[in-house]
Amino acid sequence: MRILLDRVDSISEWSGRVVCWLILALIFAITFDVGLRYLFSAPTAWSYDLSYMLGGSFMVLGGAYTLLHKGHIRVDIVYGRLSPRVQTILDTILTFFIFFPFMSVLLYYSIDFAVHSVVRNEVSSISVWAPVMWPFRWAIVIAISLFLLQGICWFIRNVSSFIGGKACD
Repeated sequence: MRILLDRVDSISEWSGRVVCWLILALIFAITFDVGLRYLFSAPTAWSYDLSYMLGGSFMVLGGAYTLLHKGHIRVDIVYGRLSPRVQTILDTILTFFIFFPFMSVLLYYSIDFAVHSVVRNEVSSISVWAPVMWPFRWAIVIAISLFLLQGICWFIRNVSSFIGGKACD
């Protein structure tokens, strides 16, 4: 079990480190477009679509990495005052009753959305560039899958630390 948990952790770590480079592509696309727009009065047709696709992918694909490093937002006013054992119990209960059902439904519908995007050869209707949307739709599916896998690891660790009598690290 430990090997499987470590493997998922390494995938989340690797994906987070790879995805962080998307921000450079996003900065380049926006800077290039702004430069062309203000210096030559010639904005690009592709920058807006590329920006929301890269930015959206960056945000969703970073979820598993953020969960691995315990970086998601909490209500620390309450949570921080609880003992580590109570925090672990709360994390376990909320993961089971909120995180798993929500992420499962999200994964189900995102797969359906991505498949339909490929089948219909969906293109963006926001700009004249009209790029295909399926890579962006599948990035969402991958992100939710990674996030769900990391959530399963989080849950297993919380349950085992609760049973073992120590707080989860």
